[in-house]
Amino acid sequence: MRYVEMVLRPDREGFHPAEQAIVDDPDLQRVAIHHLNQLDDGTIVFLYEARGALDRARELMDGHEDVLEYSVSREGSKLHAYIHFEPNDLVDALFRAMQEYSIVVDTPVECLADGGIRITGMGDQETITEALAVVPDSVDVELEAMREYHPDDRQLFSMLTDRQQEILRTAAELGYYDVPRDATYEDIAAELDLAPVTVGEHLRKIESRVLTEILPG
Repeated sequence: MRYVEMVLRPDREGFHPAEQAIVDDPDLQRVAIHHLNQLDDGTIVFLYEARGALDRARELMDGHEDVLEYSVSREGSKLHAYIHFEPNDLVDALFRAMQEYSIVVDTPVECLADGGIRITGMGDQETITEALAVVPDSVDVELEAMREYHPDDRQLFSMLTDRQQEILRTAAELGYYDVPRDATYEDIAAELDLAPVTVGEHLRKIESRVLTEILPG
């Protein structure tokens, strides 16, 4: 079985009007999709993670008739949303491609600031190639990696606490691990409303945990 990591970027209209409204809103930031499923009636269910203004998120969901049902709650700096919605043609085509070619999506799906998503799919190489060929033209596909699937690759991340996962993801997004480094503890702390010393402590614990797991012996 092969493991493919790719970025999907829609055109200016986005994947779906309700989601694009979140992308365009300065008071909200998408983080990840933790669960996605197409029901027997063709409608879609997402479990979404975001950051920002709770009332604004609810207001946007109320403003889209394609959103059939939703629930948004806050946990610390995170917003968690259950969203049941009618897919447009683009979303429906993407789900049909996954089902037709038996592509398994490994969650969470990372949401990018430019409106794209970073998605990991699993299947055999031939069906992955065929599925990519039927992605609608309005979506740009950037293939980042394709290799043999090893479950342990994702288990390392799952070993971290929710707080550690959030800090690590934010550090990577802001460029803390870029060369040269583009972010500091202070930048990460400001993004997450934490003290810089707290960010530093968490990152050291994360690095210690990961290195301990990957070093032989």
